Amino acid sequence: MSQTSPLKSPFRKRRLAAPGCRNFERMATHTKNWFKGVLQTTAYFLAYLIFAGLGSLASVVCAAPAILFRGANAHFFGQKLIRALFAFIVGYLRGFGLLKLDAGGLCQLHASEGLIVVANHPGLLDAVLLVSQVPQLVCLMKGSLARNIVLSGTARLAGYVHNESNLGLVRKCGLRLNEKSNLLVFPEGTRTLSGKLLPFKMGFALVAVLTRSPVQTIIITTENNWLGKGWPFFKRPVFPVHYSLRLGRRFQPEPGMDAKTFGGAVENYFREMLL
Repeated sequence: MSQTSPLKSPFRKRRLAAPGCRNFERMATHTKNWFKGVLQTTAYFLAYLIFAGLGSLASVVCAAPAILFRGANAHFFGQKLIRALFAFIVGYLRGFGLLKLDAGGLCQLHASEGLIVVANHPGLLDAVLLVSQVPQLVCLMKGSLARNIVLSGTARLAGYVHNESNLGLVRKCGLRLNEKSNLLVFPEGTRTLSGKLLPFKMGFALVAVLTRSPVQTIIITTENNWLGKGWPFFKRPVFPVHYSLRLGRRFQPEPGMDAKTFGGAVENYFREMLL
């Protein structure tokens, strides 16, 4: 009675072929990851070019209208234009897997008017993310950014306020709030250093107290220091970069409350939430 040799067993053949299959799978996975890495790196550096190109084009086109038209309607048009541009950039980053954004809670602000939106400031992308998500948002921005070719024309048309306005700063912020725009402020004044919240500048609190405007807090968290303080501008991070924009507590200044007390309460809230 003949007996099948173990070497000729079909099961044995499959076991011998398995290592080759695993090698092929590893090779395919490595090739896929390599291609994905090249694609994301290319998309990453192209994003800078797209942002600069579209921003500069829109800024030049808006330069003349920003001088000729200064009313609320012109400001709303500029705000919608900037929001559309920033939403495109955010969509581009998400589409190529460079960014994962959790900002679902901000939909509650879509019908809001006359709010002072206060957020912490871990990186350069913060304003782009917030403006893309919240309608009718006016930024309190640095004077150097207000003169930048990529932003100057559109920012002026949108009614953005730069922090070199000195004594006119509160008045200009009040005018934008009266137009029913929302005012975005990063009270640290610059990007967070080493992940530690910097002391707040109380200009936002003075505006809130004098105009009786509510302050809506937004907590921004991210996994790494991409485009944060000290991050080389063109350094490639590990993708995707995770960002969370979380709706925080809303503060309403009480009658007789001074700016220092009110601003201190808001600052303490941020410190508790970012522990």
